[in-house]
Amino acid sequence: MLFDDMLHGIRMRSSVYFRPELKAPWGIEMAKDCAIFHIVDHGACWLQVNGVAPVHLSEGDFVVVTKGQRHTMRDQMSTPAVDFFGLVKQHASGKNDAVFGGNGSLTKLVCGGMVFENRASHPLLAVLPPLLHVKRTEEGARRLGLTTAHLRSELDSGWSGANEIVTRLADILLIQAVRDYFEANAETSNWGWLAAVRDPKIGQALAILHSHPHRPWTVTSLANRLAMSRSTFAERFRELVGEPPQRYFTRLRIHAAATRLTSSDDKLRAIATAAGFASVAAFVKAFKKQTGMTPGEYRKDGDRVPPPV
Repeated sequence: MLFDDMLHGIRMRSSVYFRPELKAPWGIEMAKDCAIFHIVDHGACWLQVNGVAPVHLSEGDFVVVTKGQRHTMRDQMSTPAVDFFGLVKQHASGKNDAVFGGNGSLTKLVCGGMVFENRASHPLLAVLPPLLHVKRTEEGARRLGLTTAHLRSELDSGWSGANEIVTRLADILLIQAVRDYFEANAETSNWGWLAAVRDPKIGQALAILHSHPHRPWTVTSLANRLAMSRSTFAERFRELVGEPPQRYFTRLRIHAAATRLTSSDDKLRAIATAAGFASVAAFVKAFKKQTGMTPGEYRKDGDRVPPPV
C-alpha cells in the first residue's frame, strides 16, 4: 500500500525534449530545476552524477537524474564536457535533433525534462536516490522498451497532440523506473525510505501517516501510538527516512492540500481543515513555506510549477 501511495498522483509537466546525435569524441553536461531523463537510442556512453560513481550506459538503457542535479554524459570519461543547453542555443537550425562532437562512433539519445506537479510537496522526491538506472537487460525492460519506442514514435510523428502524449508517456516511464527500483531494493536497502518501511516501528509509522495524512500528527502523538519515547522515535525516523518526522508530516499534508486545490473548487477553510490545520492562517503560512506560493496563487496559476524547497 505504501508503494502504491508513493506512486499515486505522479504526473509530469514536460514540453521540451531533445534527440541529440553525438559523434566521438563528445562530452556534455547539464543541470535543470527538474528531473531529467535520458534514453540511449543507439550506441553507448558514460554518465556521471555529482556524488555518484560513473555509470556505463548501453543501447536501450533508461536513466532518470531525479533532482536534475549537474551531471555529465560523454563517450569516454576522459573527454571534456561542455554545457548542453549552450550547444543547443548555438545550433543554427534550432531543431531538437542536433548533431554534436567529432567524426567518431555515433551515440543517439532522447533527453527530456520531467517536472512534477506538486513537486515541492510530493513525498516521492524526498525518498528517491539521485539516479534511477533501468538496464535494457533487466527484468521488466521489455515493458520499458515498448514505452520508450512509443515515445520515440510520437516525437517522430509531428502529429497534433504528440507533445501531450509524450508527456503522459514520461509519466509511465517514471512510474516503471520507480517501481523497478522499489522492487529491486525493498529487501536489501540498509538506509533510506525503503529500509524505513521494513523497520517494525518506523514502517508502522509511515503506514499510519500515509493512511491518515489529514490528522494533526505530532512527534509526541505518533511516538505514543507506537509505544516509543519521543526522542527515540524522532532519532530513528530521521536516521532511516532522512529528514525529521515533523517535516515529513507537513509534506504529506501540504501535498494532499495542493492536490485538492487544483482538482476542486473547495473553500480554503475546508481544505485547511481536511489537511489537519487548525486555521486558514496556519495553513497559508505552512503552504507558502513549503511551495513558495500562497494557496490562492497556486490555485489561480495552476499551470505554473512552484519552485522546489
